[in-house]
Amino acid sequence: MPHDDLTADDVLDLVGEHLPAATQARKKSDTELGFVLYDAFAVRGSYDDYGRGSWGFRVLLGGDASVSRVLGHRLTIRGTRDEVRAALEAIDGYLRLRLGSEYLAVYEVAAGVRSSSAAPERHEE
Repeated sequence: MPHDDLTADDVLDLVGEHLPAATQARKKSDTELGFVLYDAFAVRGSYDDYGRGSWGFRVLLGGDASVSRVLGHRLTIRGTRDEVRAALEAIDGYLRLRLGSEYLAVYEVAAGVRSSSAAPERHEE
């Protein structure tokens, strides 16, 4: 199975490239990161060292609830750049559907962002 050695910084770079609506992108540790999409949902990523190691993502829904599979797309065991990109695209599509076109239109005007054009803010903790 193909595999890339992706650091938290590498994954945050992919977030910046593929999710222009991501803000508050943070490297929490070498194995954990987080960001917020559309000022509405927090997303967490973590590195698991199962075999060769891979990244997994969860969308936090509030309280103790989170999902790691959206619309039939698994967000875990992502070991290559392409698999991470696919997970990020699935998260973006899922959240866009949940938020709806009216919210997204207002968000894009307020944030001065089109969903495909700006890089996220990035912070280290």
